[in-house]
Amino acid sequence: MAEQVRLLGVGGRLGGVVRVPGSKSIAQRAVLLAMVAHGRTRLKYLPDGEDVRSAIGMATGTGPASDAGVPTVLELQGTPPEAGVSRVRRWTVGESGTLARCATALAAIGLDPGGTTEIHPRGSLMNRRSPALMSALESAGACIDELGVQGGWPLRVKSLQPPEEILLENPSSSQEVSALLQALAAWPDPRLLRVRGVIPSEPYVHLTISVLNEFGAEVHLESLSVDEKLFHVKGPVHAPERTLVVEPDASAAAVALAAGCLSMGEVRVEGLGLDSSQGDIRVVEYLKAFGCQAQEKQVAGQAALWACGIPTRGVDLNLSGEPDLAPVLVPLAAAAAKAGHGSRIRGLGTLDSKESPRLAGLVQGLEACGFGVRAGASELILDPGWNPVADPLLDARGDHRMFFAWTLLGWVVPGLRIGGQEHVAKSWPDFLTDFASAGAEWVQF
Repeated sequence: MAEQVRLLGVGGRLGGVVRVPGSKSIAQRAVLLAMVAHGRTRLKYLPDGEDVRSAIGMATGTGPASDAGVPTVLELQGTPPEAGVSRVRRWTVGESGTLARCATALAAIGLDPGGTTEIHPRGSLMNRRSPALMSALESAGACIDELGVQGGWPLRVKSLQPPEEILLENPSSSQEVSALLQALAAWPDPRLLRVRGVIPSEPYVHLTISVLNEFGAEVHLESLSVDEKLFHVKGPVHAPERTLVVEPDASAAAVALAAGCLSMGEVRVEGLGLDSSQGDIRVVEYLKAFGCQAQEKQVAGQAALWACGIPTRGVDLNLSGEPDLAPVLVPLAAAAAKAGHGSRIRGLGTLDSKESPRLAGLVQGLEACGFGVRAGASELILDPGWNPVADPLLDARGDHRMFFAWTLLGWVVPGLRIGGQEHVAKSWPDFLTDFASAGAEWVQF
């Protein structure tokens, strides 16, 4: 590890309210829909992370994410697709796979026919691919010139009006489905999206549909078989009459709730309830599976999620719908292993295609800390027991969620040193400050 990288150790007991950012997933979808909506969209409580700043830069034409903070309230004037207008655009999507896929579909079939858009990534996104999405768009007639890796970014895309039906086969990510739904909804005529193959992380598709509904689009899902679905899409999208308030991020809330349990504290995240359309809200159910206490409470008439209690048993969980929760739940499984309880976590087949190879990283990190762990193509098995290692060192490897994972593991493994704190800027720039305000103690090495 390079000398300039700062190392942290974690301690303290979290208590009370933990502030978490707004939902990155909702924010990115809302910003992109506002770009092509009729009217002026008013958004409140957008999170101030690099991914959302990149989306705002696309929508406002200001370019790459800057150091300027995201305003509390953002207003965006939409530009619906219009025949006979051929604009030239250059978008920078940062390191966000969601933004890259949604921007690609929007540039191909959701903008003015004949226009040209260049889409540029950075970091690990330059090595990631989306072959199913590219194939679906090219089969629909879109012209996509690859400027980098085959099937990935950067790209140059020429827009066209979409056909009545698009076929997406064997998607590697729910983001591919979401991207096509949003782009099709920019048009006023009914269109169909046929998906053949299992949709990974499907709850995110339902999240996309809920945001589309906020913008007046109609989406009806017809399940034709176990592995074939037909989405009926009817646009166009219109700016919501009311201000669209972005609720707290369920993935970030999961980190906070798990930290409360592992630190032997008691925390709550306000403004988020079990009726949220975010799939990661299931963290409440999974915490209970470990023997922790977790539930929704009402605080001053507002929903809040609450959790406490250390893990008392192992689990057998399928996270195929919520793979982003794996870095949160694995430290809980490690705590259970210390107490003599093994765990099995399944449905992790998409983890190694994220910002870092997360499944491999989790296994290596646990081994470095003295745990007995095995992994298959899509599962992680953590054996009961623990052989302590003196002052283990783990790095986030450029991945914000891996830094969150090692932070949580720091309450399980005494003396754990963690590198890569700078990567939280992607989704939660104030992570260290927000946790410190709730009682976390950071030790600088």
